[in-house]
Amino acid sequence: MATQSTQSAQATNNRFEFEAKAPIETALLSELIKHLEAEVQKFNGEPFTARTLKRTLDFLKRSIGIEVTESDSPLPVSLLKTVRLLFLTDLNSNRNVFRLLTPPATVEEATMEFSTVTTVPRDKDADTLIKGLIETLALDIDPVRVQMLSKLLGDREAHSVAEKLLLHAERTNDEVSTIFRDGLGTNDAVLARAFCHAAKEMDQLRVERTDDLSPRASEAMYTYLQTLPFRHFIQHYPKHLEETRIQLDIVDIQDDAEHFCRLAAKDAPWHHGPSKRIFSVNTFHHLLSGWPDELCELVGKATGIPTTIKQLKGHEDRAKRLLVSYAYRSFDCTDPSATVLTVYDVVAALASFRYQQAEGQEYKPYWHGQTDQGKSPQRLFDKGLDPQDPHQHQGVMQIYLNRFYEYQAAFNGTTESYHAWMQYQSAVLRAYQSALNLNDVVAISMALAGLNFYCVNIAKDYVINHLSSGI
Repeated sequence: MATQSTQSAQATNNRFEFEAKAPIETALLSELIKHLEAEVQKFNGEPFTARTLKRTLDFLKRSIGIEVTESDSPLPVSLLKTVRLLFLTDLNSNRNVFRLLTPPATVEEATMEFSTVTTVPRDKDADTLIKGLIETLALDIDPVRVQMLSKLLGDREAHSVAEKLLLHAERTNDEVSTIFRDGLGTNDAVLARAFCHAAKEMDQLRVERTDDLSPRASEAMYTYLQTLPFRHFIQHYPKHLEETRIQLDIVDIQDDAEHFCRLAAKDAPWHHGPSKRIFSVNTFHHLLSGWPDELCELVGKATGIPTTIKQLKGHEDRAKRLLVSYAYRSFDCTDPSATVLTVYDVVAALASFRYQQAEGQEYKPYWHGQTDQGKSPQRLFDKGLDPQDPHQHQGVMQIYLNRFYEYQAAFNGTTESYHAWMQYQSAVLRAYQSALNLNDVVAISMALAGLNFYCVNIAKDYVINHLSSGI
């Protein structure tokens, strides 16, 4: 915190700076204290002691589990460099850095809105601070190791490591879902049992080291900061999912949707059903422009909320952004002309926004130090449509995605398997949390690859056993 001032001093020894390659691998805490005395002059003239570093050392223990005592025994220079970097960063900041970066101890402390590094953030100061720490810590790590995790997760330049982790989990989950659906068919109860089985298996899995090796403090802190937003997401997601569930009954619209499709086919001798993927992000709007009254009836019946054409057209751009996200998350598709959408998908997207407009609760995005962003999900979502400031709050997007998936499942008659599927995803996230706690680039990379293999094999084994039993 900015309660002290930093003075530039001529240091006789720069071995505690990351830019320097220390010829000696260990040093004493007292030597770091002496070094910092040359850098920092307190206003009150108090001597610089180990107690001055207490907040820094407490944070080190809470974040990466490394405990530094006041005993003057040799410590790795990498550890002391990390202590110095964290101390000076907090000292020179006008915010409580350690409160910002401390891992969430409870679900209430976790937030989906923790600032990521490469998205356009609402909190640019936090973004700059975290990015600066990560870049400095990387100087002490083999460049091959620095690139390893990112390459495993994919070279998506527009995403942070945390966002890549979420996509990695979603891709693995989609692979498991495909195995179940291809192997077990479309019976919803059978699929629900499969996902519940997989969730129980994942709940019993926790990744642990099989050796006594510990990563360097710089690498442990590097991986911790890179993955901190995902750690927040893992803890907050189940609570957020439960709080944003649709509270009104979802009405069966299958017959109405079939009638709508026949109407849209006009005089053609055939028509595609509402579950056929024949629309794209670029073409779904034709349903609203061509048959606005009928689409209003579908959305109104599904949600139980009377809906006008004006209201529905007001949600068109919002629904488009939601469907873009769905196409990318579910099909890894970025082509707006790809036919990956169904009539049910379009109705579900519009229904998600109509429900929030009429019945949805407030949601206030927050992370420590962020300015007040307001509490209207619809207004916040609209801010993310601005091409000059395209950042979309994670929690806001999840509100609409969660309800989209809930409506979609109800329309397709897969509500039971949908809820089991969501339980499975939460179990997978908990397993990911144990992998991140390794705080080692190589270990985490191997653990993620192993998790993918394990999840897929659970699904394959279940399908084989199911088919063999003849149930």
